[in-house]
Amino acid sequence: MINTNHKIEYDVSKCVGCKLCYKACFVDVIRWDEEKKQPIFKYVEDCEHCFFCAAVCKKDAITVVPDYSSEHLLQAFEPYK
Repeated sequence: MINTNHKIEYDVSKCVGCKLCYKACFVDVIRWDEEKKQPIFKYVEDCEHCFFCAAVCKKDAITVVPDYSSEHLLQAFEPYK
């Protein structure tokens, strides 16, 4: 497992329950709580930082904060030969 401290900040007071963030998340980090009519952020360490969820949120309720020090984002590539 990759050791990360990724964060997704969510302001519940801005959320209108449109499900756009849930539908935009292609890696299934965002789940939907049907009872509360709001997103649940599960498996944040699997977030690919595509920022789709934040981009589609018309109320700016979501902010993605990547952990730039994580191993996943510090990939090294061998020079081309």
